[in-house]
Amino acid sequence: MARVNVIYHHYPHYRRPVMEALACSGAHDYRFWGSLDDVAGIKTFRGDARIPVRPLRFRLRGPFWLLGGYWPAVLDRSADALIVHGHPNMPASWLIGLAGRLTGKPVLYWAHGWLKRESRWKAFLRRLHYRLGQRVLTYGLRAHQLASASGFPAERIVPVWNSLDWPAARDVLHRLETEGVAAVRRRLGLPPAAFVVQCSARLMPVCRFDLLLEAAGLLKGRGMETHVVLIGEGPQRAALEAQAEELGVKILFPGAIYEEAVLGAWIFASDVTASPGKIGLSAIHSLMYGTPVVTHGDMDRQMPEAEAIIPGETGSFFPPGDAAALAEALLAWRDKKSAALRARCREAIETRYNPQAQAAIIDAVVSEVCHAR
Repeated sequence: MARVNVIYHHYPHYRRPVMEALACSGAHDYRFWGSLDDVAGIKTFRGDARIPVRPLRFRLRGPFWLLGGYWPAVLDRSADALIVHGHPNMPASWLIGLAGRLTGKPVLYWAHGWLKRESRWKAFLRRLHYRLGQRVLTYGLRAHQLASASGFPAERIVPVWNSLDWPAARDVLHRLETEGVAAVRRRLGLPPAAFVVQCSARLMPVCRFDLLLEAAGLLKGRGMETHVVLIGEGPQRAALEAQAEELGVKILFPGAIYEEAVLGAWIFASDVTASPGKIGLSAIHSLMYGTPVVTHGDMDRQMPEAEAIIPGETGSFFPPGDAAALAEALLAWRDKKSAALRARCREAIETRYNPQAQAAIIDAVVSEVCHAR
């Protein structure tokens, strides 16, 4: 059993399940270090009796992520390996990689890695950074493909995917399926036969919810009433309310919801999830509850979780910025909700995008690099 210090800028609340899966796997001893402060509006998991988090200092300064207080974790002689958040704009990530090289301690970078094709200079810096580690744990296969194309050794990239609290969601889903879609809709105040499109995200310009409302307006013009549900808060709310009123589109703002049973009910009751800008863990959350996902198809401007969508099977892609194409993509999922569709959506979750699957891959990589020392 290896002793592994995990060093992160902070642990978003949705990281707790995979942290718990690692802590309880029994394969290795994981100790977690990170800031206890919320970052950029994201709630932080501050640890608990089962998963203590040793505090670090973190702040954002322009494009740089400044982490402090991490050297005891790096120089800890009892640690056999380090897992580090591998953001190239975090100087600590470079320094920890260098320290690992000097001490012979394996460093595993856990990061998006490669999201898009880059200029020669940026690609060089990214390769230089990640070569300091023994492995790069990425969120998907596309990072592996982009890295290989840029000249980074493919054998050092390991997709570990991403996840939310699938065990908790599975319990919620069982209760919702017992209740039934019609009853859940009545409870939420949604018309039983309505075409419901939802998304859970901060209401930011990058999400392009204005495009979603424009598409809903186009559907309304064709006699197709669409109920848009935007779950979250953010600076765009007032503008979206005004746009919906101008277009005559029905819209609901339930606010920010963190209770899984409540949020899961909204996703379960919807026909489709739509995120016209880009989509990350919202795609995983939607598929967990058997709801297909629509987003744009320019993968250079997407998040890794978009890889979970199988076009025509569990969702659709449309050309970025094209409201008419978005409207058609949404319409394709009207009256398509079925047990078979829900099962197809959950397949990606059950096989890859869950905390236990992530922990199993990470355990195996830790065993490999520690055995090779």
